[in-house]
Amino acid sequence: MARDPWEAFAHLVEEGESLTNRARAADEVSAEPGSDSTASVRVTLDGQGRVAGVTVAAGWRGRVGADGLPDAVLEAARDAATKRFTAWGDAYGDDSGDTTGSAGPDVLAERLDFQRRLQEAASGEMSPQDRQAALTELLALVQAIERGIDEVSEGLDDTLNATHRGQSPDRHVTVTVTGAGEVTAVRYDRSWLRDAHEINIGRQTTAAFRAAYEQVAERGVRKLIAGSGLGEAQRATQDPYGLARRLRLTD
Repeated sequence: MARDPWEAFAHLVEEGESLTNRARAADEVSAEPGSDSTASVRVTLDGQGRVAGVTVAAGWRGRVGADGLPDAVLEAARDAATKRFTAWGDAYGDDSGDTTGSAGPDVLAERLDFQRRLQEAASGEMSPQDRQAALTELLALVQAIERGIDEVSEGLDDTLNATHRGQSPDRHVTVTVTGAGEVTAVRYDRSWLRDAHEINIGRQTTAAFRAAYEQVAERGVRKLIAGSGLGEAQRATQDPYGLARRLRLTD
């Protein structure tokens, strides 16, 4: 016998909450900064895995020199990403904790009420008209997701492989990243780099990274998803009250 669509939807909501809570908990785990093999460059990442800070150590010229500094920044950024990925994977794989602990009593009450309404719908306590309307809305959400998957799949490769460049305010530092956020190149104005203080080098490099990520935000994967059916479905499910009204679960 086919599974009742309301029961399936309730299970999907529960699974989605569990997955989201685990991912959020893992995302809050901090990792050690990355560094290059000579300890000339230190890179820290933000919660989204983007370079948030670059520190250049005193004496870097004697260790890597002007020619080696770009590669040192890339090495430190990749080392930081590896450490974050390891920490994230360890935290995400640990499902022994209580994933509902971060939710307050009001949120838990609303969640239980929403689940109760789903159960009422599954047991047939809705009018035939409301039940049909709710199933129609549910089908529309599913179709939006399916359409969005096709739309995102078509444009994903081009979006991920596109390159975006950001420059420091004085244009002495240029950083290149892909649409996926991977750092592919760091370039310095050699005449400026010759006499620049390491503190200023770090600040200007960080600013160039920030500018590059702004370009990604304007043209990257998130923009692609937001303009697709997936974005439409995501916005709908992020508003639980609006979703409940659409599904005729509340007035």
